[in-house]
Amino acid sequence: SWHLAETLGIKGDQPVRIVFHEITEDAVKNALRHPRPIDKDLVDAQQARRILDRLVGYRLSPLLWRKVRPGLSAGRVQSAAVHLIVEREEEVRAFEPVRYFTVEAELQAQGGGRFTARYQQEGEAGDRISDENFAKNLERLAREGTFHVQSVDRRPRRRSAPPPFTTSTLQQEASRRLGFTVRRTMMVAQALYEGLEVAGRGHIGLVTY
Repeated sequence: SWHLAETLGIKGDQPVRIVFHEITEDAVKNALRHPRPIDKDLVDAQQARRILDRLVGYRLSPLLWRKVRPGLSAGRVQSAAVHLIVEREEEVRAFEPVRYFTVEAELQAQGGGRFTARYQQEGEAGDRISDENFAKNLERLAREGTFHVQSVDRRPRRRSAPPPFTTSTLQQEASRRLGFTVRRTMMVAQALYEGLEVAGRGHIGLVTY
């Protein structure tokens, strides 16, 4: 829109830009009723990305072809993301597993209810026990002993709604829960985005992004 405004000589403060996040009749009409001026900050951000692509990707990709193998590519986002992945992989490979034990007891209250109790230590160790003999002694005591509730601590808890899906998390969950391929996931997402006809309400998109 900024390039068109420059070519057509439209002043920057005139509302000539529309934005919508659903391909539905209502969304498009609402966007047409509420045009806005072009956001110069967003334009500058796009121009900066364009320049960085040419400074980084255009120069590094041919170098990778010559030094590593043809077909590789580099970019302002891609290269940084690969670096983060490599760092994480190095952390995974350097990880040394530590053996520990936990002790749980399935208890039945006098009132008939059942619940699970887990042994907790003070400090950072929490429920992880490094000494196997100590864990076995706790298990023996749990099997033989009688337990009494000394106090009850009630605290309000607030559970936040899960964050919305990104493209990658949507694909991962669809694969894990439903066995969908990436292609099928994106086809379903597109169908939900395009929406459907609802009696009395017109065409409604079912997801947004």
